[in-house]
Amino acid sequence: MNANKRKNDIPEHFSSAEVAGEFWDSHSAADYWDELEEEAMEFEIEKRTYLVPVNAQIYHLAEKQAEARHSTVEQIINTLLDRELVRTDQ
Repeated sequence: MNANKRKNDIPEHFSSAEVAGEFWDSHSAADYWDELEEEAMEFEIEKRTYLVPVNAQIYHLAEKQAEARHSTVEQIINTLLDRELVRTDQ
C-alpha cells in the first residue's frame, strides 16, 4: 500500500455478509495484520453433496417449479427424490 495513502479502518461490525465481502474485495488483509487476531475454529462437515447428471428436460421442469415456489432447483429435486425413494422403500 502506498505509504502516503491512509487505509480505511476495519468496521467494528459489518451490516451484512455482502458489505463485508465488498470491503475485503477492495482491501488487502496484509494491510491489517497488526489489527487482526488469531481465532481457533473447529467444525465438522456433516453434509455431503453428490453431483448427479440430470436430463435437461427434467432440470428445466424443476427450474420452473422452483421459480413458482420461490425455491431452488436443488430443493425441488431433493424433495421429489426423497418422496419417491421413501414411497418405493415401503
